[in-house]
Amino acid sequence: MTGLRISDYAMFVPVRDHAVVLALNTCYGTVVELSEETYGRLGEPAGLPADVLSSLADGWIVTALSPEAERDAFARELHRRGRAALDAPPRVYLMPSYDCNLKCVYCFQHGIRRTTPSVTMSESVALAALDHAVAVLGDHPREVTLYGGEALSPDNRAVVEFLCRAARERGIRLMASTHAWNLDRYEDLLGPAGIEAIHVTVDGPAATHDRLRVGPRGARTYETIMRHIGLALGRGTRVRMRVNVNHRVLEELGTLRDELAAGGLLGNPLFSAYLAPMFDTKAHVDAGNTVLSRSLVGEAALAARLGGSTELATAFCGYPPTYDRVAAALAAIPPLPAVGNCCYGTPTVVLDPRGDVYPCVFLAGETRFAAGSYLGGGFEPERSSGWVGEGTGRCGETGCKFALYCGGGSPYDSFARQGSTQPRSCDCGDFKDTFAGYAAAAYRRRVAAD
Repeated sequence: MTGLRISDYAMFVPVRDHAVVLALNTCYGTVVELSEETYGRLGEPAGLPADVLSSLADGWIVTALSPEAERDAFARELHRRGRAALDAPPRVYLMPSYDCNLKCVYCFQHGIRRTTPSVTMSESVALAALDHAVAVLGDHPREVTLYGGEALSPDNRAVVEFLCRAARERGIRLMASTHAWNLDRYEDLLGPAGIEAIHVTVDGPAATHDRLRVGPRGARTYETIMRHIGLALGRGTRVRMRVNVNHRVLEELGTLRDELAAGGLLGNPLFSAYLAPMFDTKAHVDAGNTVLSRSLVGEAALAARLGGSTELATAFCGYPPTYDRVAAALAAIPPLPAVGNCCYGTPTVVLDPRGDVYPCVFLAGETRFAAGSYLGGGFEPERSSGWVGEGTGRCGETGCKFALYCGGGSPYDSFARQGSTQPRSCDCGDFKDTFAGYAAAAYRRRVAAD
């Protein structure tokens, strides 16, 4: 093998306590594990043993292609995955109400609830929403997530019970996003025959969580939420926990990990947890750079924390829009089709209680982003598909080796900070660190499982 050079899309991530360097190709989602000694000799690829060189070539870490040919291949892959994203199974969310009975200090829906009349979905509207979901899903698996507000609030009990019955009749599997404060009132609806999975958010270990996620009349919520998670698991319901991370929570992840382990959650096959940086609705742009408030951390810091600790990497995954794609490479799974961040990379349909349809859960209630109505026609699917189809259009760095992973960042993040979904919200330098941290974390998790 002659004329080889290191690919422009190669990324090298040392995991020093394992004496391994992960070599990844960000175009094809391939990975090759290198010893530190081999990594040190990569400057002269032709001098490496034939079997090592063959492995590097198979993983596109070294290549005989010219930089121009590589860029053309990357552009084709970007287009291919963008088309695949449009054809991917839609994610459908159904909102019984915008109301919520907790007062989380950072909630992005406070403004919407102040300006949106309180409406709880009626049975006739619920049926129309389910029928629209069936039409949207087509031949894809029929899965719908109840969302809010708080989907499982006491006031929604009647319509949610009705939705469970009607969904079964239509072959729809129901999940729910919930704060779990009132989950005991839905105990009989939990499990494989009803609401078979829930998504629950916590804000760090008990003391910190109770300061951020405030219950009715100032009640502490952590202990009750954890008890209700145990109740759900006991009924065979899958539980996915999102941990919102700011600076304080980042420092306390070890404490939270210990609390989850002590509660028997980390050993339960129905339970999983991931970390997510908090959105900042008060951040601003200074000289073209997005500036976070002092309490918050960027995703790069979160990824570095995971990537440096096997204990944390085995307890928590990273933020799914990026982490899942990096972890797929480490698991030798074909690259995921989505191009973009969060809902931006996958067709998403949000059905609100007034009959409006939105292309992103974070923008529900922002009527200028509605794609029409599911009541009596008026739905414009091209407005939702356009949201996905722009791909990396929000990011001016279309030649960046990470374009398949970041898609210009989160459009809602941009909207919350700047009032528009169009500006990119990511920083290429930070994203390189995010990618490296998640690669190390996924490697630690895989090795620990072997």
